[in-house]
Amino acid sequence: LYLIRHGQASFGKENYDRLSERGRRQSSLLGEMLASGGVKFDAPYSGTLDRHAGTEEEVRAAYARKGISLPEATRMEELNEYDSRSILETLIPELLKEDESYHADAAKLFTDRKAFQRVFEAAMLKWSSRNYSADGLVHWADFVGGVYRGIETIMKKDGRGRKLAVITSGGPVSVAVRKALDLSDENTMRVTWQIKNSSVTRFKCTE
Repeated sequence: LYLIRHGQASFGKENYDRLSERGRRQSSLLGEMLASGGVKFDAPYSGTLDRHAGTEEEVRAAYARKGISLPEATRMEELNEYDSRSILETLIPELLKEDESYHADAAKLFTDRKAFQRVFEAAMLKWSSRNYSADGLVHWADFVGGVYRGIETIMKKDGRGRKLAVITSGGPVSVAVRKALDLSDENTMRVTWQIKNSSVTRFKCTE
């Protein structure tokens, strides 16, 4: 399983779920690297988000330039990222009540990447620890369970001896690492922040 994180999305824009120009270039370069390295995928999978589709489009085009055709991707909602916007909107008020130092960062959330990162990390750790009182959020455990089901479905369908491209987001990639290494919730979330745009995390299928 080659789990591929999508290219850079449109941070700070009205529609985040779209590749930036840099994201398209990243995805194209990734496709060129894989194709030039002789990596031939038997089946591609992807999430259903626009940034997943954009990444697949650029990778597919890079393969086509090398004279290699890829099958159409199977799209699966289980490979989608968690809804970070809803998590932020719901948990930032709790963060501000608990620690006034977040007020300055929250005021420039979408204009300052460092401020965003500090608030984002705090909110995501709070969400994954289940240490909040707000209602209405998808539970971390349900998100993890959904990714597990998606990976298991892929493994059962295509099994050993095949190379599978799985275009997804940082969250599902970190959950796959969790599954392989039996990580804690907190360490799984921290792994998410180390998954770079257009990176490849390769797993050996043992089903």
